[in-house]
Amino acid sequence: MVDLKPNQMVYAYHGPLIYEAKILKTKSAKDSFVLNSDLQQESLESNHKFNAKKWDNVTCYFLHYQGWNSKWDEWVGIDRILEINDENKFKKQELEQLTKRKRVKRESSVGATDSSSKNAHGNKKSKSNSAGSSSTNNSSSQSKAAKKAITVNLSFPPALKYLLVNDWQYITKDKKLVDLPSQHSVSDILQDYKIWRSKNLQAHQVSILIEILQGLEVYFDKSLSLLLLYKYENLQYLDLLKNNTITQDQSQVHVYGLEHLLRLLVSLPGLISQTTMDALSINVLISEVEELLKFLKNRIDAYQNEYVYTSPQYDSLARS
Repeated sequence: MVDLKPNQMVYAYHGPLIYEAKILKTKSAKDSFVLNSDLQQESLESNHKFNAKKWDNVTCYFLHYQGWNSKWDEWVGIDRILEINDENKFKKQELEQLTKRKRVKRESSVGATDSSSKNAHGNKKSKSNSAGSSSTNNSSSQSKAAKKAITVNLSFPPALKYLLVNDWQYITKDKKLVDLPSQHSVSDILQDYKIWRSKNLQAHQVSILIEILQGLEVYFDKSLSLLLLYKYENLQYLDLLKNNTITQDQSQVHVYGLEHLLRLLVSLPGLISQTTMDALSINVLISEVEELLKFLKNRIDAYQNEYVYTSPQYDSLARS
């Protein structure tokens, strides 16, 4: 990391997220003074938020988080600070997406509870309101009918369903995690499938195959933190981001493996039914995915990952 100075903009961890911050002051490990934003020296005693014992012989930085009240200004170590660059911007966005997913789930849960409570108390409405409501409901029903999702059927081999059941058991009940990075990543698996499948296809069919597989990779990266992780795995995902196992150049498809790929594939019918894809495109996609599933069914032993127990510290944080 470059030498950090007062007035410099950086990214900084605060809790699980990354925020844009400004360095207001610095204190080098060997110095007995603080350097302020005017590059003037200040005594340690004049900085009431400075903990001399905590930061003894440690270089630290006094940060102001952009858009935050100054009461949140704090001294942090270099381990909390990141340079502002594309790689760290990627981390910031991934963490925000994961947190947004948690917030949406909580709000949905609260909304469902409120709705149930209202129904239980039996809210009364006037006849005129009822008539208006009836008219609105009819209009809403017609709108929903027009937008009714199509039914998409996917033949999912029982052996792979059994693997997914075990996957759920290991993580949600036994509190284990898939050992990552996977020795056979999603990208590797799809590449193996492309080579195997291309042998029986004509040139124009291969181009369609490549387009589908590239689409699956992109969708996997985009949906992993939003749809495919169990709550217990969120902390593992955060750790993979922080230790640079997942980066812009080495995205999620290069880290996760068979189990998470199957979670995506089993969800595809519901996801596809909400899109605007035409029937022909859906049939081509589903047909290819079913071939992929057959391929995976015959290679479970080769691609399956180990599950490992977590540390007591991880378990405590993941459950909180």
